[in-house]
Amino acid sequence: MKKRIALLLATVLAVGTLATACGGNGGNADASKVKVGLGVSTSMSESKNFPDNYGSGVAQADVTMAAVKVDEAGKIIDIVIDCVQVKANLDATGAVTNEDINATFKTKTELGYDYNMKGTSEKIGAIAGGAEWFEQCEYFEQYCLNKTADEIAAIAITDGKATDTAILAGCTMNINEMQKAVVKACKAATWEGASADDKLTLGVNAKLDAGNTASATAEAAGKSQAYVTIAAVASNAEGKITCAVIDCVQANSTFDNTGKITTDLTAEVKTKYEKKEAYGMKDTSAQIGTIQGGAEWYEQAEFFMSYVNGKTATDVAAIAVTTEGDHAGQPTDSALTAGCTMVVTDMMEAIVTALNAAK
Repeated sequence: MKKRIALLLATVLAVGTLATACGGNGGNADASKVKVGLGVSTSMSESKNFPDNYGSGVAQADVTMAAVKVDEAGKIIDIVIDCVQVKANLDATGAVTNEDINATFKTKTELGYDYNMKGTSEKIGAIAGGAEWFEQCEYFEQYCLNKTADEIAAIAITDGKATDTAILAGCTMNINEMQKAVVKACKAATWEGASADDKLTLGVNAKLDAGNTASATAEAAGKSQAYVTIAAVASNAEGKITCAVIDCVQANSTFDNTGKITTDLTAEVKTKYEKKEAYGMKDTSAQIGTIQGGAEWYEQAEFFMSYVNGKTATDVAAIAVTTEGDHAGQPTDSALTAGCTMVVTDMMEAIVTALNAAK
């Protein structure tokens, strides 16, 4: 599919920070010249009051993520984009009606043709026969190759859609959040260890946090939290990690007992990594006592990234964690708890998903 899209795009164009978290170069001379970046952009704008979402209400977070590899000149040499929609469905009383509050959500790429955009795309008429979300995304990925962050940021957009006919020939959907995520990824591309020929993939674990999701009552507002963990992974021909970059989004919504959203849907949603010290984990970490002085989320995530370097999907899945208590999922290996004592199961699952996607 990507080869076909690349050929089509070529035809259209013809007419129209801490590098230590990732590992060594595995014998690849060009590894030091390649940087990996992960960018995330979250929108809450699709949240709707009851009954404006096809007869219900919805507290929704659309999390768009981009992984890139860039060369010395900052040009994109590899790119993967995806998006996940995490939804808490609401009734007229503000009750959360999801059948399984613990269910995970598939990304748009994982949904494939089940995302069901092709028919709408066909009606627009710009793409013969229409194209599904993942197909349009692949086309946009190809368009981004060999471009810098500044060039991606300069893509002209009207009402969320590109105006350049070179893009519209294969991608007519809203690209606003994808553009933001790609620019962020390029600017964050400081992680070393991958080579130009390593496979770059994304892994996502997306769910509603059951502990922070509850129906509204007459006395208290309802709440939902989209909890999305993302791993951008570069792996070599042996399936071993050469660079892993991890981030996480907690997107919070509130609503009343009539199903009306009370959250500021225009507020910026920062990732845990973007929040840095403002995330406020260090004191709790210090109380555990394993890490002298404690460590913030992003610091522990960086330690975990270093720990998984060189590991395969089987190795990562086998990382020993606690299975009981309020914080089940914390690592037990002293080599890991020396710098990471937080729950790591979602990060593990995201990395394994990314590595399996590379096969």
